[in-house]
Amino acid sequence: MRTVGDAGIGRLLVVGAHAFDAEVIGGPLAATVALSGGQSMLVHLSLGEQGHRTLSSAEYAQQKHREADAAAAALGCAWSSLRLPDGFISDDDETALRLSDVIREFRPDTVVTHWSGSWHKDHRAAHKLTIAAVFFAALPTLVRETSAHCPAMVLFGENWEDSEGFRPEYMVDVSNGMEPWRRAINEYELGRGLANFPYFDYYSSLYRLRGCLNGSEQAQGFSLFPGHTMVGVTQFLGPTSNERRD
Repeated sequence: MRTVGDAGIGRLLVVGAHAFDAEVIGGPLAATVALSGGQSMLVHLSLGEQGHRTLSSAEYAQQKHREADAAAAALGCAWSSLRLPDGFISDDDETALRLSDVIREFRPDTVVTHWSGSWHKDHRAAHKLTIAAVFFAALPTLVRETSAHCPAMVLFGENWEDSEGFRPEYMVDVSNGMEPWRRAINEYELGRGLANFPYFDYYSSLYRLRGCLNGSEQAQGFSLFPGHTMVGVTQFLGPTSNERRD
C-alpha cells in the first residue's frame, strides 16, 4: 500500500457510469485538486435516469441533471455527460472514441474510473470504456479534432458495488475536500436517502477509515493501473519537452 499526502494532480478527470458515481469514486479528490489550484472534471456516461421509485426516466433525468450541476458547483469542478442510456452502457469502440475526445480536450494528467470487479454491468462497461478511451486518446496517428494526449496515471476508485478484488493500493489525503464533497452528495436525492443503501454514512465512514490507514483525517483509496503509469500507451507518443535533446 502506498500512502500519499499531496497527490500532485494538476488536472483530474473522473469518469463515472452514472451521475453520483463520479462523486463517489473521485469527488473528495476532485474537490481537493480544485482547492489546491488544479482543475477537475466529472464525466457522467449516463445520468442514471432509471433509478427512481416513482419518477419516470425522463423526469428523473431532468432532476439528475440539476443535481449534477449543483454537485459539480459544490466540488468546484466542471462536468459533462455522454447521455448514454442508463442500464445499457456499451463498451464499444464508437463510445470509447467519444470519451477519448473528452480526454484529448481536457488533457488530464490523472484519470479515475470504476474498478472492474463489479456486479453492475454499467460499471464494468465504464471501466473498459475508460481504458479504451485513454488508449485511443494517446494514439497520434488517430486523427480527431484535438491532438493526442495521454494521462500519466489511471486510477480505479472505490465503490461498494465494485468491491470484488479491489485493493486500495494508492491512498490520497482528501481531508480538505471533504466539506465540499458533503455538500455535493447532499445535492442528490440519492445521497439524501432515496435508496435503501446509506450512501452518505458508508462513504463518510470509508474515507475516515482510509484516513486512519493513511495517517490523515480523511483519504481515498485507489487501485492502480498495471504498471502504475500508462507506459504501454506512451510508447506511441513523441518525447516530452523535458526529454528532447538538441
